[in-house]
Amino acid sequence: MEWTNDSRYNSFNSYKGLTYYENYKAIAAWMSGNQYLPAPIECNLDIFAECNLACYFCVGQRYLRTNRTEVGEMRVLPTDYMFRLTDFLVSWGVRGLCISGGGEPTLHEALPHLIRHAAGKMDVAVVTNATRISSDLAHALMQCKWVALSVDAGDPQTYTTVKGKDMFNEVVQNISQLVRLRNGIEPVDLCFKFLLLPENIRSMHKACKLAKELGVQDFHARPVDFERSDIAGHRKLELDRLAILEEFEKCHEEETKDFHVYTVTHKFDSDFHVKHVFAKCLATPLVIPILQDGNAYICVDKKMERPYKLGSCYPDPESIFTWWGSDYHRDVVKSVDIGLCSRCTWSEYNRQVEETVLKDKMCLSFP
Repeated sequence: MEWTNDSRYNSFNSYKGLTYYENYKAIAAWMSGNQYLPAPIECNLDIFAECNLACYFCVGQRYLRTNRTEVGEMRVLPTDYMFRLTDFLVSWGVRGLCISGGGEPTLHEALPHLIRHAAGKMDVAVVTNATRISSDLAHALMQCKWVALSVDAGDPQTYTTVKGKDMFNEVVQNISQLVRLRNGIEPVDLCFKFLLLPENIRSMHKACKLAKELGVQDFHARPVDFERSDIAGHRKLELDRLAILEEFEKCHEEETKDFHVYTVTHKFDSDFHVKHVFAKCLATPLVIPILQDGNAYICVDKKMERPYKLGSCYPDPESIFTWWGSDYHRDVVKSVDIGLCSRCTWSEYNRQVEETVLKDKMCLSFP
């Protein structure tokens, strides 16, 4: 069970993709040669190419730590540019701004200002390790639709093992600060996130109980993707399946009407390894990932990979129009070899395009 029946309408349910059906149709037509490609629904924005932790499973470790020259000279997006970019995205019709990483966004001193600038115009979300949250930032985060808090542990020892730094107590204090603010008048959804690793499996239920005690709304657990070729020591991890299922069950027992548990596994096989249930990469135009180097890439799973760079967005955001929906853009999408991809963030969306648009397996003309 990934979630209870009462909680099935949630942000982590990939059937949400079916609400993007009109986008799916336009993308499929564009892939077949049509010149029109609609604006993306979301911009995934990486604003700072540095991190204050040392997670061994970090998907950005190649360009954040191992080969830092890949990023280039600009490792931090300028504040005035981020404001102009946000205004452009709104005028283009982009609905959501997810501020995340590659890198830890709270290291950017202008993050509170960016949130406030964007929040009145579009939905904003932030993904953070929650180690560095000032009072000003905490108040700004209350204007977000949701905030993902990447903790991955339920106790200090496990935290230090998997995150590479001893900052567990600071994280707990920061989450407590956010909860106190939220419990006033703010509707922001606070999500305690937990990536399953060999070292933290037996810490999962403890982490879930901690999340509940702290007062966040959601606890989200999923397997790590350690099969990416650019992760040091990458391989298929032999995760203890029975132990994980036991921890899942314990976590779901903690659920209440105000505290929801999501144990998300549908993008993995039964042993929590990568699986692909689609033939082609078709859903990437739903999101435009813009990175610290001022360039956009095809997909959140292909960040800073040069063969998948779509084009520049800097210093003029409107330069996006010179390549978005172009023949080059289409050729980059067609060049993706699914067999070389690791876990696909948009796997179910890719499948939905194939099954509902290209094959009409749901017979959509018949409600």
